[in-house]
Amino acid sequence: MWCRCSPEREDFLIRNNGEKVAISSLDGRKFGLFLSEIHYDRIVTDDLIKVYNQLSSEGRDFEIVFVSCDSCEETFNMYFSDMPWLAVPFADSDTRERLHDHFGSFTEYYPDLLVIYDAAIGMVVNEEGLRAVAKYGVNGYPFTVKRYYELEAAAKKEQSLRSLLVSSSRDYLISNDGSKVAVSDLEGKIVAFYFWFNIPDKDGGPDKLTRVLAEIYRKLKEAGESFEVVLVPLDDNKSSYEQGLASMPWLAIPFEDEGCERLIRYFELWPFHLPTVLVIGADGKIMLKNYDSLIDDYGVLAWEAFPFSEEQLDLLPEKARAAQTLESLLVAGDLDYVIRKEGLKVPVKELVGKTILLFFAMNGSIWCQKFLPMLIEAYHKIKRMDSAFEVIYVPMGDMNTDPGAFEFFLRMPWLAVPVGDERIGSLENTLEVGYVNTMVVIGPTGQTITNNAATSLERYGADAYPFSGERIKEVEMAQTLESLLVAGDLDYVIGKEGLKVPVKELVGKTILLFFSARGSGTCRGFLPHLIEEYHKIKRMDSAFEVVNISMDSAFEVVNISMDKDQDSFEEFFSGMPWLALPFGDERKKSLERTFGGGPMASLVVIGPTGRTRTRYATRSLPAHGAEAYPCSVV
Repeated sequence: MWCRCSPEREDFLIRNNGEKVAISSLDGRKFGLFLSEIHYDRIVTDDLIKVYNQLSSEGRDFEIVFVSCDSCEETFNMYFSDMPWLAVPFADSDTRERLHDHFGSFTEYYPDLLVIYDAAIGMVVNEEGLRAVAKYGVNGYPFTVKRYYELEAAAKKEQSLRSLLVSSSRDYLISNDGSKVAVSDLEGKIVAFYFWFNIPDKDGGPDKLTRVLAEIYRKLKEAGESFEVVLVPLDDNKSSYEQGLASMPWLAIPFEDEGCERLIRYFELWPFHLPTVLVIGADGKIMLKNYDSLIDDYGVLAWEAFPFSEEQLDLLPEKARAAQTLESLLVAGDLDYVIRKEGLKVPVKELVGKTILLFFAMNGSIWCQKFLPMLIEAYHKIKRMDSAFEVIYVPMGDMNTDPGAFEFFLRMPWLAVPVGDERIGSLENTLEVGYVNTMVVIGPTGQTITNNAATSLERYGADAYPFSGERIKEVEMAQTLESLLVAGDLDYVIGKEGLKVPVKELVGKTILLFFSARGSGTCRGFLPHLIEEYHKIKRMDSAFEVVNISMDSAFEVVNISMDKDQDSFEEFFSGMPWLALPFGDERKKSLERTFGGGPMASLVVIGPTGRTRTRYATRSLPAHGAEAYPCSVV
């Protein structure tokens, strides 16, 4: 292995006292390569030291070789000074780099690796040795994959509440008054293990997860359910532990009990998993991991998942939708208000019964900046139609990720959830908001009308209100060619040499709106094909009438140019055999907003009734040409 990885290597390893040890001393032995990233994990190293020392004291065949990727010798020496095993010398950078390149597949789960090598058979027997060490300690020896899965199968079979919570020195838990409760009293119950850090909220009280879990606990107890919570403390500060436990209604593992660390290893919980809540069934087996995620998504309503059967979990989203109110979305304890830009608090209860649009946005988003003027215009129009309408800005960034969030709010005429408010995360989870510029509409009953109001607003403006599916269908059915192409005196398109063609002469025809720009390579490449197919379609005769599709001359193309100057427009349009909107025509903005046209070839089809048949004719036309007409637009 050493020769393959580093043919020009040193022939020795070192101990932290400087002693040199011949590499040949590893011949025929089992050893682990401890490959560590630059940022060492102290917990991982300490666990490994305990296991190594115990194996050494028992005379078992096992060695470890530290392979650092540090570029600083001082840092290498500092960390290596705590390690009782061997190391590749810092000066032997060639070997260190080659070993890291060969074995170093670091992941978010394992920032350090322990590659187990058995020199007796000349092969790697486990590339995830740390997993076995962390979960099973010395019992994981010799840390092969086979041994790991043997232990996994045995643990799963033998797991019980007692095996999880009882140790040789303790068979009890403690309550918040310090009294002892036998673990046996919990057997046969469903038990939630709460892996907990004491991280008070900004007012010094319990954090949100603790508060909500306490309310769920209370509800289940009042309902007489066989349920318990066991606190697994992760704090190393006793006063913090005692202060937190005093406010909790459930039981806990004693402070600094070795069982806490053992449970973390057993369930393979890494720092980014914590805090978390997992549920153990009456049979002592895991029922549900990440119950805290359900609490994040559903709040106190997560108690409805009890007894955590598949059926109950499947019903939870439906129950959440049925129980949703504006207050369940926007009230969290004392946080029962939104704000105006002057800082004035507006109680959520004053908004109950109104239609509320939640505007999830970030100042740093180009799309949000572009969309804001359109939303402001629609907001004022809707308010004139219905005073029982309001918009609430939900800032998706905080003062660190989006320092301009409050200044962005100052441009808005509506309300907001304060920047950095804890309700923002809850709203994102509950309403499944995954990206900025999301607009969720909550109706007068508190139920969600749509989570995609942005698309409706972009296409139809204030006419989309109140954004229900029925209303959008009404707007779509009411669309005519004239509603799209006529704006006051602008009731025409143009042909060659600026000849005006009244829009009314196009009514009843199939119209293709070609969004184009001379500067777009896509448009230039698409144009010759479109011209060819245009002439073919124009020449079509009664043969197409046989298939009950009208193929007469009721077919026109209107070019909506995205060109930025008159000369570009005229040069590009001169090669087109169809009609166009005049350059700079104000109707272009409306059409672009409705259909999302941009500096790419985009072809929208309007049928003889004036309704949109497809926004994506550029997908079918290149594939099928004129033969697709009008199938490509149905």
